[in-house]
Amino acid sequence: MSQMSTGLSHQEAIAVAPREAGRLLSLCLMEIYQRMRSGELESYRDGRARRIPMAAIHAYVARRRAASADGWQQIVPKPPSRKRANTT
Repeated sequence: MSQMSTGLSHQEAIAVAPREAGRLLSLCLMEIYQRMRSGELESYRDGRARRIPMAAIHAYVARRRAASADGWQQIVPKPPSRKRANTT
């Protein structure tokens, strides 16, 4: 659904379709469905449609951030070393 049809932006939405969840998380649709099947991303059925609560998306991001909190290290590139030419 678009913002015009519901009057809500995704920040105000209670639940979104898997395609919108993929857009929000920068994941392809296949990865969204894999995470729903594994239980990483909570979802529910509404008739024939599948919906993902925004709270589940926020919880997923929080878990991913907590899991990678200690793993991030800034990469400091080293300048290339200059080889001196032998002038003997």
